[in-house]
Amino acid sequence: MGPFQAVLFDMDGLIFDSERLCYRAYLRAARAFGFQMNPALYMHLCGRIEHEVVAELRHAFGEDKDVTTWREYIKKQKTAVRMEQNGRVGKKKGLLELLNYLQERKIPYALASSTVRPLIDEYMEAEYLSHAFPYIMDGSQVKNGKPDPEIFLKAAALIDADPAHTLVLEDSHAGIRAANAGGFTSGFVFDDLTNMDSVTEGYPILDQPEGNRENIRRDAVLSFDSLADVVGFLEVLRS
Repeated sequence: MGPFQAVLFDMDGLIFDSERLCYRAYLRAARAFGFQMNPALYMHLCGRIEHEVVAELRHAFGEDKDVTTWREYIKKQKTAVRMEQNGRVGKKKGLLELLNYLQERKIPYALASSTVRPLIDEYMEAEYLSHAFPYIMDGSQVKNGKPDPEIFLKAAALIDADPAHTLVLEDSHAGIRAANAGGFTSGFVFDDLTNMDSVTEGYPILDQPEGNRENIRRDAVLSFDSLADVVGFLEVLRS
């Protein structure tokens, strides 16, 4: 494996600690609407664009359940939880060091997030990173969400990057599968939600996905404990 010529970043759970925020919103909404919820189902939904999240919720709970109204309430709760944190989402360990390294080494990089651009901009502003990602591909700019590789292929095109020589950093299974499908090298950075609560009363989960670390790690080409480990790995490849 030679040096990578470019790097693509996911956002939620990868550069920001926003998956915990979002999962707390899911738990609040699940209790309010009478749906069961656990980290495995949530991890299965991570990385997907909006209409695909709704489709997966219908699959999980049944076509007769009003998951659309529930989903709208979840999105409102995400904002409420974030405001309780003074609008912050929190940067992941090693992010600033990795961005500085890529800039110093003149390695192009881009953000490829299923989140819509206005919310991406809010997160970036809240964490004082408004100018950190000059190239951004968001969920509204693609027809097919992860695990389809469309968003990564379009992000790579923004920086004229060859997928065969590009590292994609992801925390979700859908994202890892998308990177692999697009011919990129997938790098899994685990975002541990396993210690968070579950809602065990309410409409049951009809098809329980296997959302655990080892399943995702098995499909990823590379695996890192945090973004802090990526700098050393990239530098070793260059030497």
